[in-house]
This record gives sequence, C-alpha cells and structure tokens, in this order.
Amino acid sequence: MPETIVEESLVLPDGRTLCYTTFAPASSSSALGQLEHEDQLQRTVFYFHGYPGTYHEGLPFHEAASRKGIRVVGITRPGFGGSTHAPNRSLLSFTDDVLAVADHLHIERFAVVGMSGGCPYALACLYSLPRGRLLGAMVVSGMYPASLGLDGMMFMNKVIFTLSPWIPNPVLSLIFDTALGKLARDPARPEKLAKELAASMESRTAEDGAAIHMHDDKFLKALAESTRDAFRHGGEGSAWEAKLFSKPWGFELKDLKPQKGKLVLWHGSKDVNVPVQMAEKAAALIPNVDLRVEKEEAHVSLIVKKLDEIVDTLLGMF
Repeated sequence: MPETIVEESLVLPDGRTLCYTTFAPASSSSALGQLEHEDQLQRTVFYFHGYPGTYHEGLPFHEAASRKGIRVVGITRPGFGGSTHAPNRSLLSFTDDVLAVADHLHIERFAVVGMSGGCPYALACLYSLPRGRLLGAMVVSGMYPASLGLDGMMFMNKVIFTLSPWIPNPVLSLIFDTALGKLARDPARPEKLAKELAASMESRTAEDGAAIHMHDDKFLKALAESTRDAFRHGGEGSAWEAKLFSKPWGFELKDLKPQKGKLVLWHGSKDVNVPVQMAEKAAALIPNVDLRVEKEEAHVSLIVKKLDEIVDTLLGMF
C-alpha cells in the first residue's frame, strides 16, 4: 500500500502553529482496514527528529514500525519547517505541545522515540508527562547534557555546544543559515544538499559514510528532505535549539524515574557526533535505564542497521 506523507498542523492555545504528520498508509475503507487502524491507535509512537530537522526524517522509522503494527506521529519542533518559532521555549514546554497533538488525535497512551537531537525531548517527556499517558521512551544516538563533557565529540559540534550560550541569537541564527540554510533553500541546485550531507557523513566515520547510502539512499533522502524543511524560514530554530542543548535542561537526569524496561538508550561506540561516554555517564545517573551499546556502530549506522531491532524493543513497551 503506498505511503502518504501529508503535513498537518494544529493551532495551539498560544496561537502558534505546530506541524506534524501521522505517517499513515493510504486509507482503506474496508472493515479490515478499519480494524488495523484502530489497532495501531493502541500502539502509537511520537517521533522526535534530530537536530536540525523536521518530521520528514521519521519516514524510515515509520516504514520499520508499520511492519510491526505501530503508528508513528512525527512532530516538527518550534522554529523548524512550518512550526512557529517560540522565543524562550524550553525542553519541558515542548511536552505540552506533545500532549496537545495527542489530545487532538484522541491518543490516550503513547511512547516516544528521540533520535539524536530528539533525545532531550524524549527525556523531558519522561520527566514531565503522567505515567497514565506515557508508556515509555526510546533514545537512539542521543544528545545528552553538555555538562557531562564533550570529550571525543567532533570538532564542529563541540564548538557549537561550547560557544552557543554566549552568542546573541540573531548572530547565531545567521551563522546557521549561512552554513546550511541557503544551500537547503537553493532551488537551482536541489541535489547539492544531499551530496553535501553525504560528504559530511563520509568524513566522520567509515560506518556512517557507508550506512548513509544503504537501502538505495533511503536515509539520505529522508535526511535531506528533513534538513531542507528545517531551514524553510531561516536559522532561528537551529540557533535556539543549540542554546537549549548547551544550557541546563530544566530537570536533572537523576530525577527521571522510569519503570523497569520503559527507558532504553541505544548508542554506538564509534559515534563522533555524540561520544558514547556521554551516554554512559547519562545512564549512570538514571535508575532502571537499559543502555545498549553497539560496539561496531556510529551515529547514523546504528539507526540504519539496527532499526528493526530497535522497533522490536519498542514494541515490548506496549
């Protein structure tokens, strides 16, 4: 059945627009199709994209999850794509946006998955949302608090997370837009963005360089579309999020209280975007956490090569 990716939007109580997609397969009017839809409503996952990005990034995850009967809802965070920038937003304030979408879609209980830069938001949901609503959280190649140390992190990421708290927002926004936004919005050379992203991955680790081209460039295409949409209106979202990640998050990892089996962290030992020691330090602070380290994987290769295993683990939370 062909996939349909339709951008939907919700006007929040404060007047902001929040964009999302349900990644639903083409609708079926049959009784069987309706039963399948109702069954998936009981197994819904909110997908939190990486940094920078939009819900487009979640398409490969959706394809793997749908084979297991899991519906994926991808939310584009404020300041990216068509979601209104929210000055002074916090990690914890985003949990209200998640509940707003869940209520709008009549989803009573759900799990969350944070990929890379989506990690802080998945953990914020675990901290803030009532257990009656949140079934569990999964983090893959996640970004953890900068206070845990940036040793081993690739140079550019280390610079961003070290200096962003001290750079004025307009300046930081211009830096991001100059570095990536203008390329992402270039209508004359739409193919160049994917080539630049692939080259960037290839320069990091051999594992990521190979993985980004697997499955007929499926992940590269999703990443390019996600990045293109993220800079639709400039670099404001990227600038603000860099500051959020770099500063105190508004909650302590030691205060997370997941039930056993309800928080799983996946990380690759060869990750240079976010070094594995950050994940290990984070896991040491959180009770009942399940840290799964893949010794031969890096940042992207972990997501690409272990996706079915990750989804199987997630299925156990329902």
